[in-house]
Amino acid sequence: MKTNYFFHGLILLVGISACSTDTRQNTRIPPLPDLDVVKRAQVGVFFLSNAILRNPNTVQNYGKRAELYAELRQWNKALEDINDALKINPNNGSFLLIRAQVLRQLKQPDKALADARQAEVLNQSSPQLYTLLGDLTQQKRQYPQAKRYLAKALQMSPYDGEAYFYNGVVAAKEGDTTSAIALMQRSLELKPRFLDSYVTLTNIHTNLRDYDQALSYNAAGLRYFPKESSLHYSRGVMYHAKRRLDSALICYRKAIIFDTTNYLADFQAGTIYLKWNALPAAAKSFEKVARFNPKFPRINFLLGTVFDKMGNVDKAFEQFTLATQTDPRDYKAQAVLARVQRRKYYLDTYGYLPPAESAATVEEAIQEATTERTIDTTRLKINIIQPRLEIKTRSDSTRTFRIKQ
Repeated sequence: MKTNYFFHGLILLVGISACSTDTRQNTRIPPLPDLDVVKRAQVGVFFLSNAILRNPNTVQNYGKRAELYAELRQWNKALEDINDALKINPNNGSFLLIRAQVLRQLKQPDKALADARQAEVLNQSSPQLYTLLGDLTQQKRQYPQAKRYLAKALQMSPYDGEAYFYNGVVAAKEGDTTSAIALMQRSLELKPRFLDSYVTLTNIHTNLRDYDQALSYNAAGLRYFPKESSLHYSRGVMYHAKRRLDSALICYRKAIIFDTTNYLADFQAGTIYLKWNALPAAAKSFEKVARFNPKFPRINFLLGTVFDKMGNVDKAFEQFTLATQTDPRDYKAQAVLARVQRRKYYLDTYGYLPPAESAATVEEAIQEATTERTIDTTRLKINIIQPRLEIKTRSDSTRTFRIKQ
């Protein structure tokens, strides 16, 4: 009976405390529930948004919400918040560090590097800063400087999984595949929820044609990030390399669903549709690539090819024209353009297409397009350039993978 009185009294005390008029209550963020990372971040954003509405001049709230948006991978919202924080306090090194991290994710490495270096000038000193500087400098191929930054990060924090990963990236770019894989495996041991390690290890083993390992790393990553577009895309590339086109296309479609801006997945899907002669689907995929990246290599030529196969002479003519304007040395595009131009002339003038060109006619068009640019090699002395040898340390001499620089 006394126990019941105790619990009733405890509940009453909690109720009174909740109803008290604590002036700090309006600015205090309640403890977040013990849910998964995403839900905790979402709850934090909710409370911080309410706090910002009540007091829009509290600079720290913008910085905290920017960090939570970054955890949720909502990079544009994070950038907007951290820019608002820096408008209020432009010399805050921690805010500059957050913005540098966000800008890196938004593929603006030069701006990110400027912010990170300014943060260092403002006496920011943390493993996160030096790991970030290590990554940004290796992106600019400044490998010795990147190694110094990463060594400093590991000196301050010996179990920094990201620092191990970027050391692995440097090793891969320098041609030391064995060390790269070992460093990235160590990164995953220390930080199992680090997405880049799964993506890169999948790509490395795919390039080494070690598909079982590639699939293993990819599957492990998808357990943590089931809706991550880059992982589905990497899985598609792996199946594509194995010529399992049905499985590859399924993965590319998932990559597009989870990130509609992933035009690389659209391009790969388009190549499969074109191979299968699914021309409307191929056109739709390639048009999306051209919309996101008009300078994507040979995208206009591929679109012209698709429209030509579909019998859409006007669009084929337009795309082949763009292809020749983009690359005046693309003699194949020029030859095909001449053929399409002839078809367009017949269609516009007579209302019907000319007889189908023979293989010899097409060959003549190619010869005509390339004749004026043929180099007379009898007038030139051609020197054979020998490839330079690279000195590698601790490298796998039988199978070496390089990350594209």
